[in-house]
Order: sequence, then C-alpha cells, then structure tokens
Amino acid sequence: MEGFIGYINSVLPDKGGNRILYKFKKKTLDEMTQRANEITSRGLNNRKVVDDLIISEYPNLAEDYKAYYAKEREAQRTKKGVIYNLIGSGLYLLFVIIMYLGISFTTKAWSMTWAIIVDGVLLWVDYLLMLGVLKFTHMKRIFHIFARICLAGAVIIFMVALFLFFVAIMDLRHGWLIVIFGLIFMFLADGIYASAAKHRLAIINWLIYIPVISVFAFIIIGVLHVMPWGAAWIIIPLSFVLDFVIIMLAIGKNKLEKMEVADTWNEN
Repeated sequence: MEGFIGYINSVLPDKGGNRILYKFKKKTLDEMTQRANEITSRGLNNRKVVDDLIISEYPNLAEDYKAYYAKEREAQRTKKGVIYNLIGSGLYLLFVIIMYLGISFTTKAWSMTWAIIVDGVLLWVDYLLMLGVLKFTHMKRIFHIFARICLAGAVIIFMVALFLFFVAIMDLRHGWLIVIFGLIFMFLADGIYASAAKHRLAIINWLIYIPVISVFAFIIIGVLHVMPWGAAWIIIPLSFVLDFVIIMLAIGKNKLEKMEVADTWNEN
C-alpha cells in the first residue's frame, strides 16, 4: 500500500483543503488495494511485482484526476443550483401569495386579482421549463427533443399567462387571438432552435411549420380585419410557394457542395 500512496502523491501532490483531490486519492487507493488483493489471491505474492503491475494500470493518473475534478465540480454546481432553485421557488411562490392576498383585500377586486396567483404560478412553471431547455441543450443531441418540448411548453404557457392577464383586467374582444399568436411563436421558436442546433431535419420542420403558421396568420388577419377574408386566403397557397423555394435552395446548395468536393478531389 505504501508503494501506491507514494505513486499517487508523486503524481498528485497534496493541496490543503482540496476535498475533491482527497476523494480522488482515496478512491484510487481503494481501487489499487482491491486490485492487489485480487491478484495475490490468484497466487502472485511478490509484492513489488504486484505493485508495479497495478501502477502500470494507472499511467494517466493526472488526466484521470482532471476528468474526475471536472465531473465533481459539475455535480456540485448542479446540487447548488437545485438547492438555490428550491429556495428561490419557495420564496417566489410565497411572495405571489402575499401579493395576491394583499392586493385582493386592499382593492376588493377579487374578480381581477385572481390573475396574480394564476399567472404567478404559470410564470414559475415557465421558468422551470426554460431550465429544462438549458439542461437538455447541454446534453447529448439525442436529448434535444426534450429541450424542444420544454421550449414549446414554455412559449405556450407564457402566452396563456398573457391571455389570462388581459382577460382579468379588461374585456378584450379578440383576446383568444393571443393564444393563436402563442402557437405561431411556438412553431417559430422550435424551428429557430432546430436550425441553431443544426438538427438534420430542421428544414423538414420548417417545411411543415410554414403552412401551419400561414393558417394561423390567415385567422389573425381575418379576425382583425387587416385584410378581407376573401383576399387573406392567398397567404396559405403562398406558404407552399415559399416551401417550394426553400426546397429548391436546399437542392441547389447541396449540388454546389458536391461540386466543391469534386473540384477539391480533382485538384488533389
């Protein structure tokens, strides 16, 4: 064991107060000791040979520690983040309740102040969903689908909260259109996320989303009388024209890239 300790300390000198380094050293020493016991139980009793053999199995101890340190620091940050979010969420929800009760008892406008607590909770959920977006985005690409689900949920919930706020404080004639806007923003946000993350099927998403967005835009324009219904419908077929243009541009770009690759090979 002394040989293992000497080797570990020679590669990783002690640093006062570094608990991560201490944990790594103890973990490594325990692994080496267990491995030594396994080897000696098989009949090899020359201690120096056993020590040299096991030490040779840890040639990159400094690099192993760097990876272990990064992992432990990330775990610590995650743990602190969870604690801070739990405390912050509790304080925020308590504040929302106090504000709701305080304003309600002061104004007696219970028919309007309900939006404070409802929107307060919805915005808190929205915050949690955005944390989910950030968390899944920093994971492997396979988990990005969950980031996109969280992003879509966050956009819709925010727009619902906005809709309920206006419903509570005023008689908004076409307030439901806020939800339609929310659906448009949801598709736009997802398409932008897919493009920014360079997802392979991002262009397929846009080809689907553009006609859907055009339908929602048609409804909004018609209801708000921006254009007559009889003229606004042209937005929908134009969306398919835009899809066709995008397809042609993608094909042209793909052909250009292939030509550039072929020219490069020919030059070589």
